[in-house]
Amino acid sequence: MRPTPEYQTYKYMEHWRPEEQTILEQELTHSKSSPLLSYIYTRVKAEYKHVPHRKDGNDAFVHPLNVIWNLKKAGVQDEVTLSVALMHDWIEEKVDLFRNKNNIKLTAAGLKELDLCEQQIFSDIKNELAEFCAKNKIPIKTAQDTLKLLEMLTRNKRHFYYRSISGIFNFADKVLKEKAILIKLADRTHNIQSIECFSEEKRLFECFKNLFILNNTKRYLQQKRQKEGYKTMDLLERMFTKCSKATFDAYLKVLELCYKKGIYEVRSMLQLAFKKFAFEKHGLWEVTDIDEKIIHPMRLYMGIVRKYDARMHQEWKQFEKCKNAELEFCRKFFSDFKFNEEQLRAVIDYKDAYALKEVIAKLLYDPEYIIGGFSCSTLCSRGMKCMKSDKKEKFNHVLLPVG
Repeated sequence: MRPTPEYQTYKYMEHWRPEEQTILEQELTHSKSSPLLSYIYTRVKAEYKHVPHRKDGNDAFVHPLNVIWNLKKAGVQDEVTLSVALMHDWIEEKVDLFRNKNNIKLTAAGLKELDLCEQQIFSDIKNELAEFCAKNKIPIKTAQDTLKLLEMLTRNKRHFYYRSISGIFNFADKVLKEKAILIKLADRTHNIQSIECFSEEKRLFECFKNLFILNNTKRYLQQKRQKEGYKTMDLLERMFTKCSKATFDAYLKVLELCYKKGIYEVRSMLQLAFKKFAFEKHGLWEVTDIDEKIIHPMRLYMGIVRKYDARMHQEWKQFEKCKNAELEFCRKFFSDFKFNEEQLRAVIDYKDAYALKEVIAKLLYDPEYIIGGFSCSTLCSRGMKCMKSDKKEKFNHVLLPVG
């Protein structure tokens, strides 16, 4: 029977789900792969036998398999992109194994030792790839692009997440940049689909990392559209859409997990407080600062990004200060409910997830919408390389820090 237009539309719009390893291996090995991709597949599979299982209990190799599968579903056929998708965590995983085996601490001396380890691993891969390409008459540029992409996607242990992602979006070569963004979106799509396996402390932070990447992708797509004037959805926009939906789903899962902590009596109040904040304080459109004079729960939605921004930069004192201020407000405001500490934390997580899922929806469906506040020129006050912003551009702002 021929699929109905309604069902065809559903299949196009559906949210992607992770696949099991056995299914993916059958699909990927039965398909016609390039010599390079087949070689990388065999090498990475062998290496991942030494990598610990994922938080969800699955074999670690299921992750690169899902990343390449996400790219294939988006329509990516380029052998370099698919090959690097398989090996995007290869160097980091090997460095982690070396660190754990030798019990290396993240001190100055330890980081130097890990740097040397990373350099050696990369050098070995470079030599191995060059030999394989020469033997199989694969153009040297293919090997060079593969190594550049792999280097771009490998995060050094001494670098914060902001720097790693900014390096991708600041890369000079447009073609390689887009390939790296595609891989990172496919990577984050799969990672965020097991959000319930992360600790309560890390769940929203993992979602926030996606939000940061999605926001920079949206900015890039806007700039690309202005320059090239394209109208049809390209591969990057499709991957952006699927990663956005996966992140929205993750926020919904966090809401569900918080709800089960027994905070259902305040759910409606928290949701309406956000609506009030959005309508009265322009919370989805302009920078907001925390007004300590406000004793309405909409105060809880002021400065959410500031809190997670501090967490991403590992500014632990500022992060704890933000968390403690929110907890103290909730402890006083909701005193009638006799919430324990776990429930109070659930209230905080609930309101964060509720607000930020709305941000994801707006990024997804408002063509002009973009979050300001992440960007600065060259080096931010923390000494981290961030994204350069154009002051002439009009940016919408949401729940943002001042400055």
